Amino acid sequence: MKRPGKHLTLKDMTQGSGCTPRTVRYYERQGLLHASRSSGGHRLFPPSELERLNFIISLREAGWSLEEITALFNIRDQSSGDQVACSKLQSLVAGHLERLQQKIDILTRLHADLQETRRLLSVCNECTDRGETPDCGACERVPPLTAQPRGFKLSWRAGEIREDAREPLSIVGDVAHGDDDSFPPAT
Repeated sequence: MKRPGKHLTLKDMTQGSGCTPRTVRYYERQGLLHASRSSGGHRLFPPSELERLNFIISLREAGWSLEEITALFNIRDQSSGDQVACSKLQSLVAGHLERLQQKIDILTRLHADLQETRRLLSVCNECTDRGETPDCGACERVPPLTAQPRGFKLSWRAGEIREDAREPLSIVGDVAHGDDDSFPPAT
């Protein structure tokens, strides 16, 4: 990568961000990144654009749309004054923080579920090493089916769950029992 204070090439931008040249060019076309051109027509980015690109990538990973990112970057320029811009920006960020916290909560629960699934699978792996089909329902080394993590229950124990299902789950009144023609009959 080039020294600070010098312009960055497209290659510098991709190496500094881990994204593809196509992505950098796309963000430039969308007005999210700014570059000048060399005499040979090559893109030359100010060093600050690499930080901006990495921030865009982080926001995209967090679920922000390009329209939301554009709005974030343009609020101050498009507002009638700094007080209005600050208020709008504060509101926008607050809403995204709430959504982000909801995602963090979901990911935290999913992480715990998958960690416990991995732990239980290592227990099951010992039984499968014996070359016999284990009776998971009788295993005393794993918790009862109702206390197992979803990842384990819905993958490793899925066949047993389907076999044990005698009646369909009641979702909304009689709909789950096939009394509504808009749903296929429950099996």
